[in-house]
Amino acid sequence: MERTIKIDDDCCADELEEMIIEYVKAGFLSDHEILEICEEYIEDNYPDQCDHISENDFLEIIETFREQFQHTGRQDNYLKLDLAFQALLKKGIVALHYAGYTQSDGFEDCNEVAVELHEKGEPVIGCCFYTEQDLGHILHEESDLLYLSFGNYFEKPTAVEVGKMICNELTSNGFRVQWNGTAEQKIAITNFRWDKHYTKSGKTVNEGTSI
Repeated sequence: MERTIKIDDDCCADELEEMIIEYVKAGFLSDHEILEICEEYIEDNYPDQCDHISENDFLEIIETFREQFQHTGRQDNYLKLDLAFQALLKKGIVALHYAGYTQSDGFEDCNEVAVELHEKGEPVIGCCFYTEQDLGHILHEESDLLYLSFGNYFEKPTAVEVGKMICNELTSNGFRVQWNGTAEQKIAITNFRWDKHYTKSGKTVNEGTSI
């Protein structure tokens, strides 16, 4: 693919293009949210390139990549997953989409939501999420498994019992799962095809939690 971002540092341009394409394919962020992430990335990693591309240029590039790489049509798989996440939340399991970049980030995000729910008097027993890294393996066509991390907040139910609840909800919504039944291994949704796309409202249905 011919480079779209015209700046002097080829490595910077390649990394930015890869980031934008992945965010577009993921379908969670608006153009301006992607722009802010790219600007912060340049400032932190390539400060000498900060003045080489304007906001308007960036937004045009993001829109170009939307036309090329954004999913279109129905979002059946994503919507089924979101319904499962909503059902888990009703059972006290904080379920988050696209939660942080790493697993530790995801647990931090879930813990913040769990605290807020607890302060509202809502029962919370565990958490479930996938990260940018987990989804990235599918977006890069490296795997067709979407891995979900999970955990418990109290002695009862145990992490394994929370895992079983997650698996049951996923299978009830038409997914096939792969899991060895231990707290140490992530739960995987098999043969998963990502089909979410960003809408101008930023919403399809409630994404995991509403607090």
